[in-house]
Amino acid sequence: MDVDIAKTLVPSLNFFGMDETVLTLTKSAFINLPHPPAANAAPLSGAVPARAPDGVDRISLLPAGILRNIVSRLPVKDAARTTMLSTRWRRVWHTTPLVLVDAHLLPVAGTTGSIHRASTSSFRLGAVPPERDLSSAPCGLANAVTSVLAAHPGPFCCVYLTGTPMAPHRDELALWFQHLFAKGTQELFFINCVKKFDTDVLLPATIFRCTSLTKLYIGFWRLPETATLKGAAGFPYLQELGLFSLIMKDEDLIFVLNRCPVLVKLLIVGSRWPVCLRIQCHSLRCVEVCEGIASEITVVHASHLERLLMWDAWGAGGFTNLSFKVKIGHAPKLRFLGFLVPGMHKLEIGNTVIKAETKASPNTTVLSVQMLAVQIKLGTRIEAKMLPSYLRCFPNVETLYVQSENDDIKLCGPQSTGTGKLNLKFWREVGPIECVQRHIKKVVLREFRGTRSELDFLKFIAEHAQVLEKMVIVLAHGNSPTDSVGTNLRTKMASANWANPRCELMIFQTLFHQQGTAWCYLAAFDLSNPDPFDISKCVDMTCQSQKCAVPKSTCKALFETIGNVSFEE
Repeated sequence: MDVDIAKTLVPSLNFFGMDETVLTLTKSAFINLPHPPAANAAPLSGAVPARAPDGVDRISLLPAGILRNIVSRLPVKDAARTTMLSTRWRRVWHTTPLVLVDAHLLPVAGTTGSIHRASTSSFRLGAVPPERDLSSAPCGLANAVTSVLAAHPGPFCCVYLTGTPMAPHRDELALWFQHLFAKGTQELFFINCVKKFDTDVLLPATIFRCTSLTKLYIGFWRLPETATLKGAAGFPYLQELGLFSLIMKDEDLIFVLNRCPVLVKLLIVGSRWPVCLRIQCHSLRCVEVCEGIASEITVVHASHLERLLMWDAWGAGGFTNLSFKVKIGHAPKLRFLGFLVPGMHKLEIGNTVIKAETKASPNTTVLSVQMLAVQIKLGTRIEAKMLPSYLRCFPNVETLYVQSENDDIKLCGPQSTGTGKLNLKFWREVGPIECVQRHIKKVVLREFRGTRSELDFLKFIAEHAQVLEKMVIVLAHGNSPTDSVGTNLRTKMASANWANPRCELMIFQTLFHQQGTAWCYLAAFDLSNPDPFDISKCVDMTCQSQKCAVPKSTCKALFETIGNVSFEE
C-alpha cells in the first residue's frame, strides 16, 4: 500500500478496537498491497500555473487521448474537478477510465478540515460539498464510494477499497458490484475492515460476475459456499490474485482457481484456514504463500511455474508440530524455490519423501531450480543432516540463500528436536554434492551469529565450491563487521582452503533494527526481478520496488509514525 494512503487511513480507522491478531493481519495487509495507479502526492491544484504568460490554455488543446491519460492518473476528486474547466474537459472525464481509491476521498494527512460526503450530482460537477464528517459517521465513506461509482459511466481501471467496514453496508455492496460489473472494472482491491478475529463476513457471490477483472485482491472475507455458485461466470481475464486473511475451505479455493484460466500470479497471505494448495494450472508462473497456516502445498502439474515462494508459512498442528507437506511434481520451469525449512517442511519430489539418507537419482531431483532458499538451525543435528539431501535434490542451483535460525528456539516441526553437536567433521563426511562442487556461484547467509556450526558450514562451502564467486554474510542484529563476531569470521575464513581463491568474501551489517526474517513481497512478485530473495535494497520498509515486509516487530513502526497511533507489545 502507498504510504500516503496509509497515512490517510490510519487516523480514520479505529485500530484501538481491534484485537491483537486482527491488528497484526491488518498491518500485514496494509504493508503488502500493491500501489494503486493514482496517488495523492501531487494534487491537481497548484500542479501547474493557472494560466500561461500569454494567456493560452495549451493543455486543453491537447488531443483527447492525452487528456484522458492525464485524468486517469489523478485522484478521483481531482479528476472530477476537471469537469469544471470546460465542456470539453467534462466530455473527457465521462470517457476516461478512472481510478477510485476510497482513501483519496478522505483529507490528506496533516491537513485540517472535515471529511465530506459527495453526492452524485456534486461528483458530476466536480464539487465536494461539506455535507458530512466521515470521521464521526462510519457510513460516510461508503456513501462517498457509492456516489462516485454511480456518477461515472465507466470504465474504472482500478477500484481500491481498503478503508470501509463492509459488514454494515450490505445494500451498498450489492449496488457496488452492480456498478463494478456493468462498468468494466479491470483492477479491484476489496479489503474489509474488521475488529475481531472471529468476524465472519461472507464475500458477495456477485463478485464472480466481474468478468472484466485482470487483477483482484480481497481480504478479511469468508469465501462463499461453492455449492451455491455452480453457475458463476468466474474471471476469464484475471492474471493476478491476492488473498489476504480469508476463511476458505479447500474446495472453495479450488473453485476460485479453476475459474481463473489465465492466472499468472497467486499470493496467499495470513490465511485463517489451513491452506491445502494443489497447483495444476498451465498459466501460473508465481505462487507465494506467506504468514499463514498451510497443510499442504503440492505442485501437481504446472508447466509454466517459475517461482514457488514461502515465508512464515506454518503447519496446522500447533506449536508442537508446525510441519506440512511440500511436494513438487511436474514443474519443468521451476527456477526459484524457498524458503524451505528442513525442520518443518516434509519435502516430496515425485512420489519420494526426501530424508537425510536420500540419495540423488532421476526420481529425487529437480533440474530446473537455479535459486534455492532454506531456513535452518545449523547447530541442530537433525535439521543440518537434512540440508545435504536438500542440496542433492537441486543439482543445478547457482545461488543459495541460507537463513540461519537460533538453535535455542524449539517451536517447530518434529524434525527440529534432535540433539547433538555438529562440527566440521560432519560436513567433511557428507560426500559429494553436485550443486556445491560445480554450480553454486553465490551463497548468502543471513542472521549470522558467529556460532561454531555456522562457521563450519561456511568453511565447507568455501572448501568445496569450485565456481563460487561471492560469499555474502549478513550479521544478526546487534553485530557489526568490526566487532568480535565480524573479526572472528574473517579469521576463520582466512584459514580455509578455498576451492576458488578468487571468491569474494563480503560481510555486512543487517539493514534492519530488529532480529528476524525479512521478505519483500513486491520484489518476489515481480517476474522481471532476477532475485526474489534479495532484500539488500529494503531499508525502513521501503525498497526499489517500494513494497516490502521487514521483520515483524518493525511493522509497528509504520503505524506509530502514521497518525500518532501507538501499539503495546
